[in-house]
Amino acid sequence: MSTRARPLDPDTLAALEEERDFLLRSIEDLEREHAAGDIDDRDYATLRDDYTARAARTIRAIEARQLRVRALAEQPRRSLPTRLAILAGVVLFAVLAGVLVAQSAGRRDAGQTATGSIRETTRTQLDRALAAATDERYDDAIRIYDEVLADQPRHAEALAYKGWAQLLAGDLGDGVVTLIQAVEADPDYPDPHAFLAIAFYRLDRPETALAELRRLDELDPPPAMKELTAGLRDRIEAELAGEPTP
Repeated sequence: MSTRARPLDPDTLAALEEERDFLLRSIEDLEREHAAGDIDDRDYATLRDDYTARAARTIRAIEARQLRVRALAEQPRRSLPTRLAILAGVVLFAVLAGVLVAQSAGRRDAGQTATGSIRETTRTQLDRALAAATDERYDDAIRIYDEVLADQPRHAEALAYKGWAQLLAGDLGDGVVTLIQAVEADPDYPDPHAFLAIAFYRLDRPETALAELRRLDELDPPPAMKELTAGLRDRIEAELAGEPTP
């Protein structure tokens, strides 16, 4: 059983676009006020950083929702063999990614004590979610990830692998949104960049997918992750070069 995509909310998108425009105007007004000497350097720096961060978050949210629109529009157009080939690649990615997470199960996260406490419970939840996803019980996996996120909303691993589960369940749009949230939660965590590369490739955005793979390289991922994405990288580079792909 797969998770169905939630309907897009045009009112939410319009509100986000309004907020974006307001914040961008506010930044321009702030620059003028500072240049005129109406605001001191300290207040200017504080307000500029606040407006800039809020504008960036809003723009990312808009882009994520636009990707959902494209995902819903593009998926039916793909031929059945193409969809099945891409799905097979994603499932292979899922299996190998599961191995990577299982190998890391014994590590101690930042802030975890030797006796465990809440972090130990979180690790158990993440392992249960991984097992559910590996068994293709994506709804169960997403539910467990949501339980983790209810207590730790910026838990990068839970966000990344919830997005991966949504992707495998066929909910490409929401998966992209969740993966972007994972990157925002921890920009140095490599896994969501690999998942985003697959998502963007499925959205017929090979340049963006390749950019995600390059970012993955910059984060020095484990060897298994590099090997895992090598086939996707080769396919994208061949497509961008105009070469035939299998």
